[in-house]
Amino acid sequence: MEKNELNIKLKGVLDMTVFSQLLEMDEEEDRKSSSTALYGFIERGKEKVDYMEIALESLQQSAVVLGFRKFHKSCENIRQVGATMSIHGEVTEAIEMFRLSLINKEIGNLNDSLRSARTAINSFYMDTS
Repeated sequence: MEKNELNIKLKGVLDMTVFSQLLEMDEEEDRKSSSTALYGFIERGKEKVDYMEIALESLQQSAVVLGFRKFHKSCENIRQVGATMSIHGEVTEAIEMFRLSLINKEIGNLNDSLRSARTAINSFYMDTS
């Protein structure tokens, strides 16, 4: 890969100022320090994303079984936004920010759904005791 092409690819995923600072921590001929930090983050990130996908699927299924409609809908919305992010490949930063704002909104909706459900269920059980 040409150096210019590599730089374009790196700029698409990394803050080049931070990346340069990481490279400065390396020994002259050894890129061990920066590569360990970067690959370590990628590995931890992948594990967390995989965990979130499994957790979201589990929560969504439980929401259906227990009848939490709003919670289920928010889980589905998050999964749909996530699916379109992975299908479309490279996107502009503006589109990425928009999609992330949709996910953040749905996470807020999940929290609202849980609070509303807790309030309603507390009311039910307090009235029946």
